[in-house]
Amino acid sequence: MIKRIPYRWILAFVLFFAYSIQYMDRVKTNVLMPLIAKDIGLTTVDIGTGTFLMMLFYAPAQYVSGILTDKYGAKRILIFSVIAWSLMTAWMGFIKTPTEYFYRMALFGVLVGTEYVPSARILMRWFNKEGRARAQALLSWAWILTPAWASVLGTQLAVYFGDWRPVFFLTAAMGIVPLIMIGFLVFDRPEKYKRITREELEYSYRDEFEEGTLKGGDFTDVQNKILAQKSFGFFDLFKNRSYVAVIVVDIVMQITFWGAMVWVPLYLSDTFSFKLSAMGYWNGLYFLAGVVGSFTSSYISDTFFKNNRRVMIQVCFFGLIPFILLLASLKTANPSLLALALCGMGFFANMAWGPFLAVPAEIFTPEVYGKAMGFVNGVGYAVAAFAAKIFAALVVVEHGTKDYSMGWIFIAICALSGICASFFIKTYAPVQQMHRIEEPAK
Repeated sequence: MIKRIPYRWILAFVLFFAYSIQYMDRVKTNVLMPLIAKDIGLTTVDIGTGTFLMMLFYAPAQYVSGILTDKYGAKRILIFSVIAWSLMTAWMGFIKTPTEYFYRMALFGVLVGTEYVPSARILMRWFNKEGRARAQALLSWAWILTPAWASVLGTQLAVYFGDWRPVFFLTAAMGIVPLIMIGFLVFDRPEKYKRITREELEYSYRDEFEEGTLKGGDFTDVQNKILAQKSFGFFDLFKNRSYVAVIVVDIVMQITFWGAMVWVPLYLSDTFSFKLSAMGYWNGLYFLAGVVGSFTSSYISDTFFKNNRRVMIQVCFFGLIPFILLLASLKTANPSLLALALCGMGFFANMAWGPFLAVPAEIFTPEVYGKAMGFVNGVGYAVAAFAAKIFAALVVVEHGTKDYSMGWIFIAICALSGICASFFIKTYAPVQQMHRIEEPAK
Protein backbone atom coordinates (compact mmCIF):
# COMPACT_ATOMS: atom_id res chain seq x y z
CA MET A 1 0.00 0.00 0.00
CA ILE A 2 1.36 3.39 -1.02
CA LYS A 3 1.85 5.67 1.96
CA ARG A 4 0.03 8.97 1.76
CA ILE A 5 2.23 12.00 1.15
CA PRO A 6 1.90 14.37 4.14
CA TYR A 7 -0.17 17.35 3.07
CA ARG A 8 2.48 19.73 4.40
CA TRP A 9 4.76 18.72 1.50
CA ILE A 10 1.98 19.21 -1.03
CA LEU A 11 1.40 22.63 0.49
CA ALA A 12 5.13 23.40 0.35
CA PHE A 13 5.24 22.48 -3.34
CA VAL A 14 2.23 24.69 -4.12
CA LEU A 15 3.84 27.65 -2.35
CA PHE A 16 7.13 26.99 -4.16
CA PHE A 17 5.38 26.86 -7.54
CA ALA A 18 3.34 30.00 -6.90
CA TYR A 19 6.42 31.90 -5.74
CA SER A 20 8.39 30.64 -8.75
CA ILE A 21 5.89 32.08 -11.19
CA GLN A 22 6.06 35.42 -9.42
CA TYR A 23 9.83 35.37 -9.22
CA MET A 24 10.06 34.86 -12.96
CA ASP A 25 9.54 38.61 -13.49
CA ARG A 26 12.75 39.56 -11.71
CA VAL A 27 14.71 36.86 -13.55
CA LYS A 28 13.63 37.69 -17.06
CA THR A 29 13.93 41.42 -16.41
CA ASN A 30 17.58 40.98 -15.44
CA VAL A 31 18.48 38.47 -18.11
CA LEU A 32 16.83 40.57 -20.82
CA MET A 33 18.36 43.78 -19.48
CA PRO A 34 20.91 44.10 -22.34
CA LEU A 35 17.97 44.29 -24.78
CA ILE A 36 15.81 46.45 -22.51
CA ALA A 37 18.64 48.87 -21.79
CA LYS A 38 19.40 49.33 -25.48
CA ASP A 39 15.73 49.79 -26.37
CA ILE A 40 14.77 52.38 -23.75
CA GLY A 41 18.19 53.95 -23.22
CA LEU A 42 19.28 52.71 -19.79
CA THR A 43 22.87 53.24 -18.64
CA THR A 44 24.73 51.05 -16.13
CA VAL A 45 23.94 53.64 -13.47
CA ASP A 46 20.24 53.57 -14.46
CA ILE A 47 20.15 49.79 -14.10
CA GLY A 48 21.65 50.08 -10.62
CA THR A 49 19.11 52.79 -9.77
CA GLY A 50 16.20 50.63 -10.93
CA THR A 51 17.37 47.75 -8.75
CA PHE A 52 17.93 50.18 -5.88
CA LEU A 53 14.36 51.53 -6.13
CA MET A 54 12.78 48.10 -6.33
CA MET A 55 14.66 46.81 -3.31
CA LEU A 56 14.28 50.04 -1.31
CA PHE A 57 10.48 49.92 -1.59
CA TYR A 58 10.39 46.13 -1.36
CA ALA A 59 12.04 46.37 2.07
CA PRO A 60 9.24 48.09 4.05
CA ALA A 61 6.66 46.05 2.14
CA GLN A 62 8.22 42.93 3.69
CA TYR A 63 7.65 44.18 7.23
CA VAL A 64 4.15 45.50 6.50
CA SER A 65 3.18 42.21 4.86
CA GLY A 66 4.51 40.38 7.93
CA ILE A 67 2.27 42.36 10.26
CA LEU A 68 -0.74 41.90 7.97
CA THR A 69 0.01 38.19 7.66
CA ASP A 70 0.07 37.64 11.42
CA LYS A 71 -3.13 39.66 11.81
CA TYR A 72 -5.30 38.70 8.82
CA GLY A 73 -3.84 35.42 7.59
CA ALA A 74 -1.25 34.50 4.98
CA LYS A 75 -3.64 33.24 2.31
CA ARG A 76 -5.32 36.62 1.82
CA ILE A 77 -1.97 38.36 1.43
CA LEU A 78 -0.79 35.75 -1.07
CA ILE A 79 -3.86 36.22 -3.26
CA PHE A 80 -3.27 39.98 -3.32
CA SER A 81 0.39 39.40 -4.15
CA VAL A 82 -0.31 37.24 -7.22
CA ILE A 83 -2.81 39.72 -8.65
CA ALA A 84 -0.41 42.62 -8.09
CA TRP A 85 2.43 40.66 -9.72
CA SER A 86 0.42 39.99 -12.87
CA LEU A 87 -0.42 43.67 -13.29
CA MET A 88 3.15 44.81 -12.67
CA THR A 89 4.55 42.25 -15.11
CA ALA A 90 2.19 43.37 -17.87
CA TRP A 91 3.08 47.02 -17.24
CA MET A 92 6.76 46.30 -17.86
CA GLY A 93 5.90 45.44 -21.46
CA PHE A 94 4.69 49.02 -22.04
CA ILE A 95 7.75 50.81 -20.59
CA LYS A 96 9.42 53.16 -23.09
CA THR A 97 11.61 55.57 -21.09
CA PRO A 98 14.04 55.36 -18.15
CA THR A 99 11.67 57.47 -16.03
CA GLU A 100 8.81 55.04 -16.59
CA TYR A 101 11.17 52.20 -15.72
CA PHE A 102 12.07 53.86 -12.40
CA TYR A 103 8.40 54.37 -11.47
CA ARG A 104 7.57 50.80 -12.37
CA MET A 105 10.43 49.34 -10.34
CA ALA A 106 9.47 51.37 -7.25
CA LEU A 107 5.79 50.38 -7.41
CA PHE A 108 6.76 46.79 -8.20
CA GLY A 109 8.75 46.70 -4.97
CA VAL A 110 5.82 48.02 -2.92
CA LEU A 111 3.20 45.63 -4.29
CA VAL A 112 5.19 42.45 -4.84
CA GLY A 113 7.04 42.61 -1.53
CA THR A 114 4.13 40.58 -0.21
CA GLU A 115 4.91 37.11 -1.53
CA TYR A 116 7.72 35.73 0.64
CA VAL A 117 6.71 36.37 4.26
CA PRO A 118 3.20 34.84 4.10
CA SER A 119 4.57 31.79 2.25
CA ALA A 120 7.30 31.27 4.85
CA ARG A 121 4.86 31.92 7.71
CA ILE A 122 2.63 29.06 6.52
CA LEU A 123 5.55 26.66 6.28
CA MET A 124 6.82 27.53 9.75
CA ARG A 125 3.47 26.49 11.21
CA TRP A 126 3.02 23.30 9.19
CA PHE A 127 6.58 22.04 9.79
CA ASN A 128 8.43 21.48 13.07
CA LYS A 129 12.18 21.77 13.66
CA GLU A 130 12.85 18.41 12.00
CA GLY A 131 11.70 19.69 8.64
CA ARG A 132 11.74 23.48 8.68
CA ALA A 133 15.08 24.00 6.95
CA ARG A 134 14.11 21.63 4.13
CA ALA A 135 10.71 23.30 3.76
CA GLN A 136 12.42 26.68 3.57
CA ALA A 137 14.95 25.24 1.12
CA LEU A 138 12.10 24.13 -1.14
CA LEU A 139 10.61 27.61 -0.96
CA SER A 140 14.05 29.12 -1.63
CA TRP A 141 14.16 27.14 -4.87
CA ALA A 142 11.63 29.70 -6.09
CA TRP A 143 14.43 32.26 -6.23
CA ILE A 144 17.26 29.77 -6.84
CA LEU A 145 15.81 27.27 -9.33
CA THR A 146 13.58 29.76 -11.15
CA PRO A 147 16.53 31.74 -12.59
CA ALA A 148 17.98 28.48 -13.97
CA TRP A 149 14.98 27.81 -16.23
CA ALA A 150 13.55 31.31 -16.50
CA SER A 151 16.88 32.63 -17.83
CA VAL A 152 16.67 30.15 -20.69
CA LEU A 153 12.91 30.63 -21.19
CA GLY A 154 13.16 34.42 -21.20
CA THR A 155 16.04 34.58 -23.66
CA GLN A 156 14.58 31.96 -25.99
CA LEU A 157 11.17 33.65 -26.06
CA ALA A 158 12.82 36.98 -26.80
CA VAL A 159 14.74 35.37 -29.67
CA TYR A 160 11.52 33.74 -30.94
CA PHE A 161 9.47 36.94 -30.83
CA GLY A 162 12.38 39.13 -31.93
CA ASP A 163 11.44 41.49 -29.09
CA TRP A 164 11.52 41.48 -25.29
CA ARG A 165 8.07 43.04 -24.71
CA PRO A 166 5.86 40.04 -25.63
CA VAL A 167 7.74 37.98 -23.03
CA PHE A 168 6.25 40.13 -20.27
CA PHE A 169 2.72 40.02 -21.68
CA LEU A 170 2.82 36.24 -21.98
CA THR A 171 4.17 35.62 -18.48
CA ALA A 172 1.73 38.10 -16.89
CA ALA A 173 -1.12 35.88 -18.08
CA MET A 174 0.45 32.93 -16.27
CA GLY A 175 -0.53 34.48 -12.93
CA ILE A 176 -3.95 32.80 -13.15
CA VAL A 177 -2.37 29.40 -12.38
CA PRO A 178 -0.87 30.20 -8.93
CA LEU A 179 -3.97 32.24 -8.11
CA ILE A 180 -6.19 29.18 -8.53
CA MET A 181 -3.76 26.91 -6.67
CA ILE A 182 -3.55 29.24 -3.67
CA GLY A 183 -7.31 29.67 -3.58
CA PHE A 184 -8.07 25.94 -3.40
CA LEU A 185 -4.99 24.27 -1.91
CA VAL A 186 -3.41 26.65 0.63
CA PHE A 187 -4.44 26.80 4.29
CA ASP A 188 -2.93 29.11 6.90
CA ARG A 189 -2.85 26.49 9.65
CA PRO A 190 -3.02 22.68 9.76
CA GLU A 191 -6.27 22.61 11.72
CA LYS A 192 -8.00 24.64 8.98
CA TYR A 193 -7.53 21.81 6.47
CA LYS A 194 -10.64 19.62 6.79
CA ARG A 195 -8.87 16.40 5.76
CA ILE A 196 -5.90 16.82 8.09
CA THR A 197 -4.90 13.68 10.00
CA ARG A 198 -4.16 13.57 13.68
CA GLU A 199 -0.63 12.41 12.88
CA GLU A 200 -0.01 15.55 10.81
CA LEU A 201 -1.43 17.78 13.54
CA GLU A 202 0.82 16.19 16.13
CA TYR A 203 3.81 16.64 13.82
CA SER A 204 3.10 20.36 13.24
CA TYR A 205 2.74 21.12 16.96
CA ARG A 206 5.37 18.69 18.26
CA ASP A 207 7.74 21.46 19.33
CA GLU A 208 5.04 23.13 21.41
CA PHE A 209 4.13 19.84 23.12
CA GLU A 210 7.78 19.04 23.87
CA GLU A 211 8.30 22.50 25.38
CA GLY A 212 5.10 22.26 27.40
CA THR A 213 3.52 25.25 25.64
CA LEU A 214 0.61 22.99 24.65
CA LYS A 215 -0.74 20.14 26.76
CA GLY A 216 -3.01 17.25 25.95
CA GLY A 217 -4.32 16.40 22.48
CA ASP A 218 -6.79 19.27 22.10
CA PHE A 219 -6.06 21.25 18.92
CA THR A 220 -8.82 23.82 19.27
CA ASP A 221 -7.83 27.49 19.45
CA VAL A 222 -4.13 26.54 19.50
CA GLN A 223 -2.95 29.90 18.15
CA ASN A 224 -4.32 31.82 21.11
CA LYS A 225 -3.06 29.18 23.54
CA ILE A 226 0.46 29.54 22.16
CA LEU A 227 0.37 33.33 22.08
CA ALA A 228 -0.88 33.39 25.66
CA GLN A 229 2.48 31.92 26.72
CA LYS A 230 4.82 33.02 23.92
CA SER A 231 3.92 36.47 22.67
CA PHE A 232 6.62 38.93 21.60
CA GLY A 233 6.36 42.64 20.97
CA PHE A 234 8.46 44.30 18.28
CA PHE A 235 11.20 45.47 20.64
CA ASP A 236 11.27 42.10 22.40
CA LEU A 237 12.70 40.58 19.24
CA PHE A 238 15.94 42.54 19.57
CA LYS A 239 16.65 41.24 23.07
CA ASN A 240 17.73 37.98 21.45
CA ARG A 241 21.19 38.25 19.91
CA SER A 242 20.48 35.34 17.55
CA TYR A 243 17.74 37.43 15.96
CA VAL A 244 20.10 40.38 15.47
CA ALA A 245 22.67 38.03 13.95
CA VAL A 246 20.04 36.67 11.56
CA ILE A 247 19.42 40.22 10.35
CA VAL A 248 23.12 40.60 9.47
CA VAL A 249 23.18 37.20 7.76
CA ASP A 250 20.12 38.11 5.71
CA ILE A 251 21.77 41.37 4.62
CA VAL A 252 24.80 39.45 3.33
CA MET A 253 22.62 36.82 1.66
CA GLN A 254 20.57 39.48 -0.13
CA ILE A 255 23.69 41.37 -1.25
CA THR A 256 25.21 38.14 -2.58
CA PHE A 257 22.05 36.93 -4.26
CA TRP A 258 21.21 40.20 -5.94
CA GLY A 259 24.81 40.67 -6.92
CA ALA A 260 24.52 37.46 -8.92
CA MET A 261 20.95 38.10 -10.07
CA VAL A 262 21.55 41.57 -11.47
CA TRP A 263 25.20 41.61 -12.46
CA VAL A 264 26.09 38.10 -13.66
CA PRO A 265 24.06 38.46 -16.92
CA LEU A 266 25.62 41.86 -17.62
CA TYR A 267 29.06 40.58 -16.59
CA LEU A 268 28.79 37.67 -19.02
CA SER A 269 27.57 39.93 -21.80
CA ASP A 270 30.08 42.76 -21.30
CA THR A 271 33.18 40.78 -20.30
CA PHE A 272 32.87 37.74 -22.54
CA SER A 273 30.57 39.10 -25.30
CA PHE A 274 28.19 36.16 -25.00
CA LYS A 275 25.16 36.22 -27.27
CA LEU A 276 21.77 36.40 -25.60
CA SER A 277 20.85 32.72 -26.02
CA ALA A 278 24.26 31.46 -24.78
CA MET A 279 24.27 33.89 -21.86
CA GLY A 280 20.99 32.43 -20.60
CA TYR A 281 22.53 28.97 -20.30
CA TRP A 282 25.71 30.22 -18.59
CA ASN A 283 23.65 32.29 -16.15
CA GLY A 284 21.62 29.17 -15.36
CA LEU A 285 24.71 27.33 -14.09
CA TYR A 286 24.87 29.51 -10.98
CA PHE A 287 21.29 28.76 -10.04
CA LEU A 288 21.31 25.04 -10.86
CA ALA A 289 24.28 24.65 -8.52
CA GLY A 290 22.36 26.75 -5.98
CA VAL A 291 19.51 24.23 -5.92
CA VAL A 292 21.92 21.44 -5.03
CA GLY A 293 23.67 23.54 -2.39
CA SER A 294 20.42 24.69 -0.80
CA PHE A 295 18.93 21.20 -0.51
CA THR A 296 22.18 19.59 0.68
CA SER A 297 22.69 22.17 3.39
CA SER A 298 19.07 22.08 4.60
CA TYR A 299 18.97 18.29 4.74
CA ILE A 300 22.14 18.22 6.84
CA SER A 301 20.84 21.06 9.02
CA ASP A 302 17.51 19.28 9.72
CA THR A 303 18.96 15.83 10.32
CA PHE A 304 22.31 16.46 12.00
CA PHE A 305 22.41 20.08 13.18
CA LYS A 306 18.75 20.95 13.85
CA ASN A 307 19.73 22.51 17.16
CA ASN A 308 22.76 24.32 15.72
CA ARG A 309 21.72 26.07 12.52
CA ARG A 310 24.86 28.18 12.39
CA VAL A 311 27.11 25.33 11.20
CA MET A 312 25.77 25.28 7.65
CA ILE A 313 25.57 29.08 7.58
CA GLN A 314 29.29 29.24 8.29
CA VAL A 315 30.04 26.63 5.63
CA CYS A 316 28.11 28.80 3.18
CA PHE A 317 30.22 31.91 3.62
CA PHE A 318 33.58 30.17 4.06
CA GLY A 319 33.03 28.22 0.84
CA LEU A 320 31.65 31.17 -1.11
CA ILE A 321 34.53 33.64 -0.87
CA PRO A 322 37.15 31.71 -2.95
CA PHE A 323 34.76 31.32 -5.88
CA ILE A 324 33.78 35.01 -5.83
CA LEU A 325 37.46 35.93 -6.00
CA LEU A 326 37.94 33.45 -8.86
CA LEU A 327 35.14 35.13 -10.82
CA ALA A 328 36.69 38.53 -10.13
CA SER A 329 40.00 37.35 -11.57
CA LEU A 330 38.63 36.13 -14.90
CA LYS A 331 39.30 38.46 -17.81
CA THR A 332 38.81 36.01 -20.68
CA ALA A 333 36.14 33.39 -21.30
CA ASN A 334 37.97 30.30 -20.06
CA PRO A 335 35.02 27.83 -20.15
CA SER A 336 36.32 25.52 -17.42
CA LEU A 337 37.22 28.24 -14.93
CA LEU A 338 34.08 30.23 -15.66
CA ALA A 339 31.88 27.17 -15.11
CA LEU A 340 33.78 26.37 -11.90
CA ALA A 341 33.38 29.92 -10.59
CA LEU A 342 29.64 30.12 -11.39
CA CYS A 343 28.85 26.64 -10.04
CA GLY A 344 30.97 27.13 -6.92
CA MET A 345 29.38 30.49 -6.18
CA GLY A 346 25.89 29.12 -6.76
CA PHE A 347 26.44 26.05 -4.58
CA PHE A 348 27.85 27.85 -1.55
CA ALA A 349 25.98 31.18 -1.82
CA ASN A 350 22.62 29.43 -1.43
CA MET A 351 23.48 27.00 1.37
CA ALA A 352 22.34 29.25 4.20
CA TRP A 353 18.77 29.96 3.08
CA GLY A 354 17.02 27.01 4.73
CA PRO A 355 18.94 27.02 8.04
CA PHE A 356 18.88 30.74 8.82
CA LEU A 357 15.31 31.32 7.64
CA ALA A 358 14.17 28.70 10.18
CA VAL A 359 15.85 30.44 13.11
CA PRO A 360 13.18 33.09 13.97
CA ALA A 361 10.52 30.38 14.33
CA GLU A 362 12.77 28.43 16.68
CA ILE A 363 13.97 31.22 18.96
CA PHE A 364 10.46 32.73 19.19
CA THR A 365 7.40 30.94 17.77
CA PRO A 366 5.86 30.50 14.30
CA GLU A 367 2.95 32.62 15.52
CA VAL A 368 5.07 35.80 15.34
CA TYR A 369 7.17 34.68 12.38
CA GLY A 370 5.43 37.18 10.09
CA LYS A 371 6.62 40.33 11.80
CA ALA A 372 9.92 38.76 12.88
CA MET A 373 10.92 37.63 9.38
CA GLY A 374 9.28 40.63 7.75
CA PHE A 375 11.63 42.97 9.58
CA VAL A 376 14.64 40.78 8.83
CA ASN A 377 13.90 40.72 5.12
CA GLY A 378 13.00 44.39 5.12
CA VAL A 379 16.39 45.39 6.51
CA GLY A 380 18.13 42.90 4.22
CA TYR A 381 16.56 44.35 1.09
CA ALA A 382 17.06 47.95 2.20
CA VAL A 383 20.79 47.49 2.71
CA ALA A 384 21.12 45.36 -0.42
CA ALA A 385 19.46 48.18 -2.36
CA PHE A 386 22.34 50.50 -1.49
CA ALA A 387 24.76 47.66 -2.20
CA ALA A 388 23.45 47.52 -5.78
CA LYS A 389 24.36 51.20 -6.16
CA ILE A 390 27.80 50.53 -4.67
CA PHE A 391 28.40 47.64 -7.06
CA ALA A 392 27.39 49.78 -10.04
CA ALA A 393 29.79 52.52 -8.91
CA LEU A 394 32.62 49.98 -8.65
CA VAL A 395 32.26 48.86 -12.27
CA VAL A 396 35.22 50.47 -14.06
CA VAL A 397 34.77 51.57 -17.67
CA GLU A 398 37.95 52.04 -19.71
CA HIS A 399 38.06 52.43 -23.47
CA GLY A 400 34.54 51.08 -23.78
CA THR A 401 35.33 47.95 -21.71
CA LYS A 402 33.69 47.26 -18.34
CA ASP A 403 35.64 45.67 -15.48
CA TYR A 404 33.46 44.10 -12.78
CA SER A 405 36.34 42.87 -10.56
CA MET A 406 35.96 45.42 -7.76
CA GLY A 407 32.23 44.74 -7.56
CA TRP A 408 32.83 41.04 -6.94
CA ILE A 409 35.54 41.80 -4.38
CA PHE A 410 33.03 44.05 -2.57
CA ILE A 411 30.63 41.10 -2.28
CA ALA A 412 33.45 38.86 -0.99
CA ILE A 413 34.16 41.40 1.75
CA CYS A 414 30.47 41.43 2.70
CA ALA A 415 30.59 37.63 3.05
CA LEU A 416 33.21 38.05 5.79
CA SER A 417 30.68 39.92 7.93
CA GLY A 418 28.27 37.01 7.45
CA ILE A 419 30.86 34.67 8.94
CA CYS A 420 31.26 36.92 11.98
CA ALA A 421 27.50 37.23 12.52
CA SER A 422 26.91 33.49 12.26
CA PHE A 423 28.86 32.83 15.48
CA PHE A 424 26.09 34.58 17.45
CA ILE A 425 23.26 32.40 16.13
CA LYS A 426 21.97 29.86 18.63
CA THR A 427 18.60 28.14 18.67
CA TYR A 428 17.13 26.33 21.66
CA ALA A 429 18.90 23.41 23.30
CA PRO A 430 17.84 19.84 22.50
CA VAL A 431 14.82 18.67 24.41
CA GLN A 432 15.93 16.05 26.93
CA GLN A 433 12.59 14.34 27.33
CA MET A 434 9.76 13.74 24.88
CA HIS A 435 6.44 14.72 26.36
CA ARG A 436 3.70 12.23 25.53
CA ILE A 437 0.75 13.72 23.65
CA GLU A 438 -2.30 12.63 25.55
CA GLU A 439 -5.78 12.23 24.24
CA PRO A 440 -8.19 14.96 25.31
CA ALA A 441 -10.40 14.09 28.25
CA LYS A 442 -13.72 12.62 27.33
